[in-house]
Amino acid sequence: MTTKKVVVIGIDGMDRELVEKFEKFLPNLKRLKENSPKVDLVSVFPPDSPTAWATIYTGLSPAEHGVVFFKDPLNPKKAGEHMEMVERIKGKTFWDIASKEGRKVCVVFPHMGYPPWEVNGIMIGRTTEVDLREFDIKTYPEDIMSKYHIKERKLMPVTSFPLSLDNFLERTKEVLYEEVKLGVELLKKEDWDLFFIYFNSLDNVEHVFWRYFDPEDPYYEPGNKYEKVIPEFYKLYDELVIGSFLREIDEDTILIVLSDHGHAMRPWQVVNINEILRQEKLLYSVEDTNKSKITSKLLIETKSLVTKLIDKYRLLGKIASLLLRAKPDIFAKYTKIAPIDFKRTVAYLSDPSGGLKAYSYAGIKIIRENISPGESYESIRAKIIDLLLSIRDEQGTQLVEWALPREKLYSGPHLEKYPDVVFKLKDTWGVGWNIGKGKFGVSDTHRLHSGNHRMETPVFFVYTPPSTVNRWTVLKRKATLMDISPTILNILGAKWEKYYFNGMPIVKISNERDLKHEK
Repeated sequence: MTTKKVVVIGIDGMDRELVEKFEKFLPNLKRLKENSPKVDLVSVFPPDSPTAWATIYTGLSPAEHGVVFFKDPLNPKKAGEHMEMVERIKGKTFWDIASKEGRKVCVVFPHMGYPPWEVNGIMIGRTTEVDLREFDIKTYPEDIMSKYHIKERKLMPVTSFPLSLDNFLERTKEVLYEEVKLGVELLKKEDWDLFFIYFNSLDNVEHVFWRYFDPEDPYYEPGNKYEKVIPEFYKLYDELVIGSFLREIDEDTILIVLSDHGHAMRPWQVVNINEILRQEKLLYSVEDTNKSKITSKLLIETKSLVTKLIDKYRLLGKIASLLLRAKPDIFAKYTKIAPIDFKRTVAYLSDPSGGLKAYSYAGIKIIRENISPGESYESIRAKIIDLLLSIRDEQGTQLVEWALPREKLYSGPHLEKYPDVVFKLKDTWGVGWNIGKGKFGVSDTHRLHSGNHRMETPVFFVYTPPSTVNRWTVLKRKATLMDISPTILNILGAKWEKYYFNGMPIVKISNERDLKHEK
């Protein structure tokens, strides 16, 4: 196959269904869609950005690369723990493999790409607010910093806990313009075979503004000031991001646009999983007569009150964010607060947020030493799966889409990072952590971040100018994020087969002569 140059634009949180909904206002994305083979791409479980992008970069499942997070009250980790995960992907990404295969690369702001490492070309990495550290940018090689005056540019990502929504929007646009400007300069001036640039602001906007946009959201108010923010940002990405790079694509260059997950409304209704486990005597709360019960109850009530206040007042959300930056171990303490008697409990809830967000995806941890002699680990898992699948709302609708032993989800050396049972609720329902307050409730944090990641609808467009003789052969109509890395390397003409992936190429290029031969 002829070697091609490849440009990859990674857009955190761009949703396939929203692209289709806004299509008439998105001429560039429409052009990509019409000239790209139809492929249904799905994200990973859980569809969190670090887990998803690590999978995109490496072509490995989360159980293989190990960048996966489920908060465990018994083993709380510090906030910002994924900073340590850079070492798990370093040297294993598609740009690292392209470098080994002799291709020149230019990689700009990859998620979890700080500090940058040595590549055959250029890599620019920066910290984000999620990293809970001071903002910084570094480049490889170092002279790229001064060559493009990077320190003088406004490239600091915007906080996801804005005090002023108007200021948040203004600054987000300002950073986005600078990111595009720098990206296009590098694209035009540097020598590269593979160019990758990552944008994260759309995901932040969707998280913050979903309730202003979606009539199905319980806090939506018709005609509100921010009702059109999300569609306007899709238009901005179409015009500024896609348009700017599309204009630079020549006939020898392939453009790939992809996202790590889709986006939808964060669940505001919750299923109190721990309470259901308690009612089935798989979980026990501390004894009423125990003094620790009083202390624990007070802590839980305080925790719930603080969470509700943070949800209601943005200033408190900002203070909490700054506090976590200064004292990241506070989140570990927050996660550990639970009125659970772990000496008797067999199973309890674990989710990627530690109870801060009402995710629809979560898992159940099993304490093996607490299993009674008459039962086994596998019988307990089967019992939990049956229990989850039996959960119904008041209308009798099944609320859990699927529940599995973790071995049926993925395999790999880091599988133990997953809870023993994993499950997915219907998108309109999230997991709740309350005990003793009934099976169902409402989220305490919906207003603060009302948008939510979803597995089913990331975007994947692969584009070559219509004037060329290149045509696509689709190898996989239904693809996963594990297929992205081998796809990029295959299009680039690199020998992807030499390396270990859990995925396979999604498409390959065929020219007209190849097509006739195939017929």
